[in-house]
Amino acid sequence: MKTGGFRYTGVGDTARCDSCGLEVSGWIQNTDPFNVHLERNPNCTFVRFVQSKTTLILNHENNSTKQMNAEYNIDQWNRQNKLFELDILKQVRQRTFSNWPHETTLMKEQMIIAGFFHCNVGDRVICLYCNLICQQWQENIDDPVEIHKTLSPMCPYVLFMLTRTEPSSVSIVNEISTDNIDYQATLLNNNNQVRFEQIVYTSPCHIAYISIPSRQATFEIWANESSPAIDDLVKAGFFYTGIENIVTCFYCNGSLKNWGENDNPLIEHIRWFPHCAYAKQLSGPELHDKIQKAKSIQEVQGISQTSTNQMNNSSVSNHQRLQINDENLLSRLVTARLDLSISQRLLNQNFKLSVIKRCWEDQLRLKHDDFVSDCDLFIACIILQKQIEHIGGNKNNIIIPSVKMKLIRDRQHS
Repeated sequence: MKTGGFRYTGVGDTARCDSCGLEVSGWIQNTDPFNVHLERNPNCTFVRFVQSKTTLILNHENNSTKQMNAEYNIDQWNRQNKLFELDILKQVRQRTFSNWPHETTLMKEQMIIAGFFHCNVGDRVICLYCNLICQQWQENIDDPVEIHKTLSPMCPYVLFMLTRTEPSSVSIVNEISTDNIDYQATLLNNNNQVRFEQIVYTSPCHIAYISIPSRQATFEIWANESSPAIDDLVKAGFFYTGIENIVTCFYCNGSLKNWGENDNPLIEHIRWFPHCAYAKQLSGPELHDKIQKAKSIQEVQGISQTSTNQMNNSSVSNHQRLQINDENLLSRLVTARLDLSISQRLLNQNFKLSVIKRCWEDQLRLKHDDFVSDCDLFIACIILQKQIEHIGGNKNNIIIPSVKMKLIRDRQHS
């Protein structure tokens, strides 16, 4: 199961992939977990990573021809599969370094650029994409970017964010059907300037559903009467998954459900998946910005209300850091936060109570403040969980960059 990217959830025979969230049950003997993973979610980061390693192994030989093949396959894979890191994740990564022990700002900025998250233990950092864990950095000597690239060259973050790649030549056109000219003319004359003729240069997640007819065909078994028009869903980039009323974007792999008759598929697409380049080009910058501004206002209002509730619960002003003078107070504050909805949701996502509790304790004890967002707590739990899994009580699993790099250099010179 582990080689297939799964871990046991503790429920029946259900196994889960922590990279993509896929859960599979009903296993039968001699089933290959990786093939199941590949079939169910070929776009999973773990699956892509394993496939890339296989390509390298199959093509890596000492002669120059084979080496050229290996280099070509890496480059081809880079162009066809892209990792887009959401801005919110970048912001969370930056905030994990708020109590970074090294004095120089340069080292912290280098860590952030290199894709590392701070672990709240000394100067220990981890990459959530490849699980590389490093500690005991030497300022002005260790280069986080170079170390990440050297020690984990097949890490998705290294391949997509730290290695320069050429833009893809794949073009995706949401072609205009001649069957509905009047409807399209109305859209094109609308103030939102919805554009169907523009080309998006990148690779879609679901190549089979690039064209409108292919997406339209999936809705033959669509039975949700109180939903937007099928044409609107299709033109917004969605195809029907065949499950309840869940539709998925062929381009960004974003899925939505629980549709209402008055919902606008394109607007909902942009609202929930603002980084989908297909939806962004489809709507045009004016509509895209308008939707994002409206969403930001809603989020600010929600954060403001959450902050007010937290202030009432802890009797602490929003403008003051929490003053925790003893462990009894810390325990009471943590207990109160374990009752929050985000903590309960994480419990339902199979995070152990001890992990969630430890994250709250570290946050309040070390940073004297609540998590800025639910996402910050979620990432903190992932960071702690991955340390538990990959260190396993053995400190030898924590890499000391200067020592490891010296071993590599010595091996190269010998």
